Amino acid sequence: MAGHREDPTNDGAASRTPDITGVWLHSYEEDTGSTAVYRPAEHPFRPSRRVRDGLEFRPDGTFAELRPGPDDRPRQTLGRWRDRGAGRVRITFPEGRGAPFDLVVLSCEDGVLTVVR
Repeated sequence: MAGHREDPTNDGAASRTPDITGVWLHSYEEDTGSTAVYRPAEHPFRPSRRVRDGLEFRPDGTFAELRPGPDDRPRQTLGRWRDRGAGRVRITFPEGRGAPFDLVVLSCEDGVLTVVR
C-alpha cells in the first residue's frame, strides 16, 4: 500500500497520487474536522459499537464501498476508481447504484490513508 502511482499525463511531484490499493476501514476515532482516516482491514481496531464503513481499491480499477447492511454486516456497492493525479481519485458507479464523487487523498503511508472529508 506504500508508494505512488504516476499519472502519465502530468509531469512532476504534483502529479503523484499515493498508492491506495487495498481494503481500508474508517478509523473515525482519528478523524479531524477536515480529514477522514482509514486503516487497513487487518488493523487491530479497538472494540466499537459503531460499525465501520470501508473503501476497497482494487488494482484493476474496481472500487467497493463497504457500508453496514440492516444486520450490520458489510454490504458492497461496486463501482470503478480512476487516479486523476495530484491526490485526486474519481469514483463512479453503474447507473442507479450511487452518485459519482471525487476523493482527495492527502497521504497514504505507514498504514494510514488520510482523505479530505
